[in-house]
Amino acid sequence: MGLAASQGRYLCLTARNSDLIYEAQQISQQRLALASESQAVSEKYNEAMSNTIMQATTPEGGTQRLTYEVITNQDPFTGLCMRIVDLNGNVVVPKQSYSLSVTSKNENGDDITASFSSASDFIKKYMTDLDGDKANEMGSWNLSDIYKYYTDNYSNSGVSVELKSNINSSLKNDDERYLYDENCTDPDYLQQMLTSGEWILQQVSTEEESGWENIVWQGSSAISETYDTTDDAAAQAEYESEITEIQKRDKLLELRLEQVQTQQEAVQTEMESIKQVIDKNIEDSFTTFA
Repeated sequence: MGLAASQGRYLCLTARNSDLIYEAQQISQQRLALASESQAVSEKYNEAMSNTIMQATTPEGGTQRLTYEVITNQDPFTGLCMRIVDLNGNVVVPKQSYSLSVTSKNENGDDITASFSSASDFIKKYMTDLDGDKANEMGSWNLSDIYKYYTDNYSNSGVSVELKSNINSSLKNDDERYLYDENCTDPDYLQQMLTSGEWILQQVSTEEESGWENIVWQGSSAISETYDTTDDAAAQAEYESEITEIQKRDKLLELRLEQVQTQQEAVQTEMESIKQVIDKNIEDSFTTFA
C-alpha cells in the first residue's frame, strides 16, 4: 500500500475511532440516566411502602381516618371536639356554602324535611306563584337572598325554612377570622398541613380567654399515626414493572456498548498496523535519498 493510500486509510480509521468513542460516551451517559431513574423509582417505592396516615379515635366511632369532619365534630362521642387554626390564629374552614332546610307537613300532618342547595330548585317547589321571567331571574340569586325574600313574602305559607351554612360558627369567636380553604376536607392535604406545622389543632379550654388552647397532636390519645398499607400492592406492582423496563433498556445499552468497544478495538488494531506501514514507508523513503 502506497504512502498516500495508507495515510488516507489512517485518516478514515481515525474518524471512525472518534465516532465510536463518542457513541460509547453517549451510551455511558444514557446508562447513568437510567441509574438515576432507577434510584428515583426505588425512592418512590420506599416512600409508598413507608407512608403513614393519621387516625382519630372517638368513644363511639372507633378508629377512623382523620378528617376535617371528625376533628370539628362537636359531639363528644363521635367527634374530637377540636378546631384547626393557621399560624396567624385564623380558624380553618372549607369554602363557605349555604343550603335551605325546609320543614313542611304531608297530607297526614307529619313533618317532612328537605334540603336545597339550588335556588331554582327551591323556587320551583315552594314559589310556584312567580311568573316565568321573575322565577328565572331569581333562580340565579344566592340562597341567602332567596331566604330573605321568602321569609318576607311567604311568612304564612306553613312551610318553615332555615338558612344553613356549612361553617360551624361555634368554632370561631367574634374577634377571630376564618381562613377559607376548600382543600381542608381532603384527608391527605389536611395531614400534610398538620404534619408540616402550618396548621395547629386546638381543643376547648376554660382557662384560655379565647376558649381554645393549642394541643400537640403527636401526644394526643385521640390521634395516632399508622402505616398506610392500602397502596402497598399497587406500589409493588408499579415498582416491579418500572424496574423491569429500566433493566431491559440498560441491558440493550450494555450490549450495544460491548459491540462499540469491540469495533473500537478492531479499528485501533488496524490503525496500529497502518501506522507501522506508514512508518516503514517513510523510513524506506529517507533511506533511498540518504
